[in-house]
Amino acid sequence: MALFERVFRWLYAAWFIFWGGSSLTMRLWGVGVAPPASQGEAKALMDTVNASFMGPIAGVCFVIGGLMLLRARTAPLGIAILAPFVTYILFFHLLLTGNAGWGIAWFAGWAALAWWHRGAFRALVGLDRQPA
Repeated sequence: MALFERVFRWLYAAWFIFWGGSSLTMRLWGVGVAPPASQGEAKALMDTVNASFMGPIAGVCFVIGGLMLLRARTAPLGIAILAPFVTYILFFHLLLTGNAGWGIAWFAGWAALAWWHRGAFRALVGLDRQPA
């Protein structure tokens, strides 16, 4: 199971590093691959996000979160950094692209990573904490 979790975490990280890096290189130097968005509303939202300050912020967070996922010690930080973006991906595909499976798959992958590293989050959400 540990090998599967590690390989899954690395592949998940690679996807975010690739798309974040591609977004940043496209913004800075005009080279890279833009994520496909074929539906009208989806394309309009992606164009708006990329034209605003959120595009570069998302790209940087994708790269940092992905890099954090590469090591087991920093994976919980990567999971936390990527949480809002994975939620955005889920609803983007559920509501705009009609490709619910893609959004659900990425959210399920994130949830699996969060579950495998749930011990790291116990201090944040645990009810058995002692007052400081």
